[in-house]
Amino acid sequence: MAATRKTSNARITLTRRNSVYDVTEFAARHPGGQDLLEKFNGQEVAAVMRDPGVHQHSKAAYTIMETYLVEDGQSRAQEKADQARKAQEFEGGLVSEDFDGCVDWSRPLLGQVGNLGDRYFEWTHQQVDRPIRLFHWDLVEMLTRAYWWMVPLMWCPVIAFMVTSSYSHLVAEPESWPSNSLLTRQYGPGSIPSLLAVGGLFWTLLEYVIHRWLFHLQPPASSRLLILLHFLFHGQHHKSPMDPMRLVFPPVPASLFAVSFHLMTGLVFPTGMARSVFAGIVAGYVTYDLTHYYLHHGGVPAIRYFRRLKTYHSLHHYRHQQLGFGISSSMWDYPFCTRIPEDSLSQKLE
Repeated sequence: MAATRKTSNARITLTRRNSVYDVTEFAARHPGGQDLLEKFNGQEVAAVMRDPGVHQHSKAAYTIMETYLVEDGQSRAQEKADQARKAQEFEGGLVSEDFDGCVDWSRPLLGQVGNLGDRYFEWTHQQVDRPIRLFHWDLVEMLTRAYWWMVPLMWCPVIAFMVTSSYSHLVAEPESWPSNSLLTRQYGPGSIPSLLAVGGLFWTLLEYVIHRWLFHLQPPASSRLLILLHFLFHGQHHKSPMDPMRLVFPPVPASLFAVSFHLMTGLVFPTGMARSVFAGIVAGYVTYDLTHYYLHHGGVPAIRYFRRLKTYHSLHHYRHQQLGFGISSSMWDYPFCTRIPEDSLSQKLE
C-alpha cells in the first residue's frame, strides 16, 4: 500500500472502486486541467475514467494514479486483478509486461537505460509522474534541464541579430537567387518578411522530420549507445511527459541543432538571404517549444485550436506514440499519413 498522506477539505481526493486517492500534488500537471479534478473532488470516478464519451484514460493514467493512493478499500490481489482487466479493455486483450523495478529511480537513469535492451522502447512509453535525473554530476545535470522562459530569452536576441544583419547585407547589395536559372530574381530588404516566412514554414517540416525519424527511431536492442542517445534526446520526455524541466530544449543541445541549420541555410542561400531564412527557422523553433510547453502545462486552452492541439498531442503521448508527430501544427501528418484517427480526436483522453 502506498504511504498515507494527510488530507483536508482543501485537498483534492478521488475515489475509485473503494480506494481513495489524494491527487492534490498532481492537479496542476493533470493533462485535462486542475478544474476537472476539482469538479470530481470527493467523488467516485471509475465510470468517468473508462467512459470514451467523457474522459477515456490510458493505462499510464491508472499507473500514475496508484502513486497517489491514500486508502485502499480492497486487497492488493483484487486491485491487481482490476488493473489487468482494465488493461485488457483498453488494449483489446493485450496486457503489456510489468516494468516495475527495471531501473533504480534513486540513481541517475542514463547509466541504466542501456541495460534494458529489447525492453527499453516499451518501458520508455510507459509514462510516470516523477522527475528524471540523468547524471551524477550536478553541473552536467543542470545543462540538461531548462525553464520555458530560457527559450525566448536566449533565441529572441539571435533572431533580432540575424534580421538586422540580413537587412544590412541586402541594403548594401541586393542578392540574386537561384544563380544561373530562369527562376533567378533579386532579393532586397523588402524581401525579408517573405524570407522569414520561408524559414518559419521550413521549421514546421524540420519539426516533423526530427520528431519522427530521429526522436522516434527505435534504437537497436543490442546498442547501449543508441539507446542512451535516444533516451537523452527524447525518450526521457516520453517516460515523464509532465516533468516541466524536461519539456523545452536546453540551450546546449538546441545550439547544436541551430549551428547545423545555420550552416545549411548558408549553403543554399547567399549571406543576406540565409540570415533571414535562418531567423525564420529560429522563430519557428521558439514558437514550437513554447507551444509544446503550453500543451503540457497550460491547463485547458481557451482557444479551440489549442484545445484540439492539446488533445492531439496527449493522444501522441498516451495512445498513438507512432502517430501525430506534428506538435505546433499537425499539417505534415497529412501528407506523410501519420494523422491520428479522427475517432480518437473526438474522444477526450487525459
